[in-house]
Formats: sequence, C-alpha cells, structure tokens
Amino acid sequence: MLNSWQKGLMAACLAWAIGLTGCGDTTTPWDRHVDRGDLLFQQGRLKEAKEQYVAALKEAEPFGKEDPRLPLTLTKLAGIHDAQGEYEQAEPLLNRAVSLNETILGDRDPQFAASLSNLAALYFAQRHYEKALPLFERALHVRQEALGADHIDLTLDLKNLAGVLAAQEHYVQAETHLLRALEITENATGPDDPQLVERLNNLALLYRAQRDYDKAIPLLERALTITTKQYGDESPGLLGSLNNLASMLVAQGTPDKAEELLKQALTITERSFGPENPRLVASLTKLADFYRLQGQLEKAEPLLISALEINEKKFGPEHEKVANVANNLALLYFFQEKYAKAEPLFAQALTINEKTLGKEHPIVARTLKNYVALLKRTNRDKDAEIFEARIASIEQES
Repeated sequence: MLNSWQKGLMAACLAWAIGLTGCGDTTTPWDRHVDRGDLLFQQGRLKEAKEQYVAALKEAEPFGKEDPRLPLTLTKLAGIHDAQGEYEQAEPLLNRAVSLNETILGDRDPQFAASLSNLAALYFAQRHYEKALPLFERALHVRQEALGADHIDLTLDLKNLAGVLAAQEHYVQAETHLLRALEITENATGPDDPQLVERLNNLALLYRAQRDYDKAIPLLERALTITTKQYGDESPGLLGSLNNLASMLVAQGTPDKAEELLKQALTITERSFGPENPRLVASLTKLADFYRLQGQLEKAEPLLISALEINEKKFGPEHEKVANVANNLALLYFFQEKYAKAEPLFAQALTINEKTLGKEHPIVARTLKNYVALLKRTNRDKDAEIFEARIASIEQES
C-alpha cells in the first residue's frame, strides 16, 4: 500500500493535464476543445472532459509529428484516463508523447524530462517500480544536464526517485535523494522558506516508515515552526503541520503532546470556518480517532456525533460523506457494546453506500462485514449468514 507521501507524490506527478498552456491562436477548434476540457477536468467532470480532449486529439493529429500540440493533447487525454484508473489506455498515449517530445524538443530539454516523469508516474501508480525507476532516473539526468546540479527544479525528480525507492524499501538510497532535495531547497530559498515544509515532511515520512521517530519528529517540528512563522499561530495554514506532527507523536508513543496538537487543530478550524462548516469534520474525526486508539471511547463519541450532524446538515442524510461518519460512530458504539445505538447507524451507512456506490461495491462489502459482526454479537446468526453470502458474492466479483 502506498503511504501518504507516495500518494502525494503521485498527485503531484499526475496533475499533468491542467496547467499546460496551449499554443498559437486561441480561437482554433483545438484551443477551444482544450480550454473546455481543462475547465471540465478542474470541475471533476471527467467524462465530459475526456470528450473534449478526444476531439482536441482529432484536431491535433493533422498538425504533424513536430507540432508540440500533439504530445500536449496526448498527455491531457492520458491524465483523464489515469484519473479514472484506466492505466492501460493512458500508457500508449504517454509513450507516444515521450517519443514525440524527444523528437520535437530533443533529449536534453526539461520539458522532455517532464514527459518521462509522467510516464514513470503512471507505472508507479500501478506498482511497476522496475519500469518507473529508470524513467525517473533519466528525467533527473536530463533536467540536471539542462539546468545544473543545484537547480531547485531537480527537487521534484529527487522526490520521485525517493518515492520509488521507498516503495521498494530501499530506504538508504531514498534518504540520499531526499536529503539532497532538502539541501538544494534550503540553499536556494533560505532556512525558513515555506517550500521547505514539503521536503521536511517527505523526509520525516521516510524515517517513519523505518520507525525512526527520533529523526522524524524534529523535522516535523521544524516544519511546524516554518508554517507558524508564515501564517501565524491561528491560521488554517497550520493544520497540515499540526496533524502530521500529532500522527508521528502517536506512533512514537507520546500521546499527550499529540492530543494538544489535535485540539489546537480543531480550535483553529472552528474559529476559521465556523462550528457548522464541513471542514470541521476532518478535525473532529482525527481527534475522535485519536481517542479511540487510546481507548477513550467516551471522549470520541461526542466528536463523531458532531461530525455526523454537520455532514447531514450540509450534504443531506443520504450523502456518502454521511455514510463514512455514520459507520465510524456505529463502530464506536459497537466497541462500547451499545448495539441498539450501533445498528441503525450501520443500516444507514449500508443504505447510503448501496445507493451511491452500487450494491456490488467493495465498500459495501466492508460495511456488511461490520454489520455481520453486530448481528453475530446479538445472536442473529441467520441474518448474518445472509449478509455473509452477499459479501462472498461481492468479493468474488471484485
């Protein structure tokens, strides 16, 4: 399973479809399709965006193999396929884009390096590390030759390489790349620049994977200091750093400090956005999960109740975000042996998930498993057997 840093790496690498500028006359059909596709992509309307990019590709094909609009369009369409998990459709598009960019730009151009990274990131998403690694290495070499060994743009390639190596548990090599990325950034920006926060977080997560908390925690403390200097001590800009450090402290076994940070994050969120804003749900849930892990279930309960009320009020009683919190609260009641309170919440979560995801979705199976545990605990084995048959059917299909 990819850790949060590796997922973030993929999000950064695969955001290739937006932010690439068009070429030439903005009134051409190609430009109109691309602009419309970009807008739809940003809105999450992937099916419609794909239609626009397919139309743009039809316009781009006659431009010829030496027109940069062709590999650009291929890359955008590949980004849609990737976002939909259609890796097999994305791969030939990106391979073709790499080949075209090498011809158009040459093999020493930074944009060619970006094209290599896009293809590597696709392989990384599929855990094809043996294919991703040489592409990321080549991208680093190309960019380094073009820009120099100390250019800050190299830090993306270094992070990418570290991600692949860490996924294969080659931690020493990954550490070398991340330390270099941190050094390049610090030399380029100074010791207190916000760009350092991501570098510090990445390195800390690598140490966490090795359970080396003594190295990880000072890095996250430094990241929090930098963000506090940038935003102030009551800004929502602190939330990421607070949550990261709290999570690491829990892993280290110092929950008291973690609790203070999670409470601070909750206070900041409530002051910044109000007591009924959906953004509060994440902070409530994180603190509730902390208390659950510490066995303080009575402290977790009111937090999850508040989170459920906020989501129901904002999104309505049948939204998938309601299902997530309802399931968590139901599990809390289950652990407290409050089965009468747990059951309607399990039922609510199941109904919502079936409606929003479909009756054969893996998340539905997960919800059914929770419900089965409750049914067995309350001596309703026949009802449990019915659900278990459904679970087996879903898992067989998936």
